[in-house]
Amino acid sequence: MKEIGEKLKEARENMTISINEVSEDLKVSVEQIENLESGNMESFKDVFYLKYFIRDYAKYLGLNKEDLVDEFNEYL
Repeated sequence: MKEIGEKLKEARENMTISINEVSEDLKVSVEQIENLESGNMESFKDVFYLKYFIRDYAKYLGLNKEDLVDEFNEYL
């Protein structure tokens, strides 16, 4: 899970997008983004929500969302 978070964080930083900007655009809290980027899966109560959050965040960053969702499924 940590690797997925690192990929998302790296992509966001490479695009020079702030966490606050992501929070506003995706309508999620800054804390959720920080938890995802740090690989803190325990902070999410619902695995299905987390999977869709990974998908939406990857799409937002222009990453291959299917690859990241597949990687998450393998992690589970």
